[in-house]
Amino acid sequence: MRRNSPPAFACWLLESVIPVPYREAMLGDLIEEYTLRAESASPLAASRWFWSQAFRSVPSMVWSSLRSGDWLISMSTAMGVYIVMQIVEHAANLAISKLVAPQPTTEVLLAPVVFLTATSISGCIAARIRRGATTFLALMVMITVAVLIYLKACTIPVPWWYEFGFLTLGPLSVLLTPAVFGVPKPTC
Repeated sequence: MRRNSPPAFACWLLESVIPVPYREAMLGDLIEEYTLRAESASPLAASRWFWSQAFRSVPSMVWSSLRSGDWLISMSTAMGVYIVMQIVEHAANLAISKLVAPQPTTEVLLAPVVFLTATSISGCIAARIRRGATTFLALMVMITVAVLIYLKACTIPVPWWYEFGFLTLGPLSVLLTPAVFGVPKPTC
């Protein structure tokens, strides 16, 4: 991180929730204030301030988005990406189970790779289409994994951390991959 650049993930988080008409002005003001704080105090103190502003702003921005109806477009986009992700993931798992690894043990070892790849790519696609869709997509992934864990969909006994990994890393890969790889901003 450069001295005068705010935390990238905090910026991405704010970009995801700030309404488009206000996004440039609000982020510009926050980044300007961050730069002044980083020059006069320490970069760590400026980063803490920026994160606190991000965490304070997210709930009110999400609420504003819900009131304006923007959430419906984001949720519809996320649902479309989720359906395509499930089809691709199912096809990949079917190919692995029939062609590559017919043993259930090998399938259990390859399942996290397929799952995390699918969720990461889906997160990038959703972010490219519409910024707010990644939040809904992450929520859908988390709910699906929680239901599958509850229903004990895995026929082979696995340790608790295996299921917990799916529950945490799936939604995180949806949210973090677009931020890490710098997916271009959508036009909407």
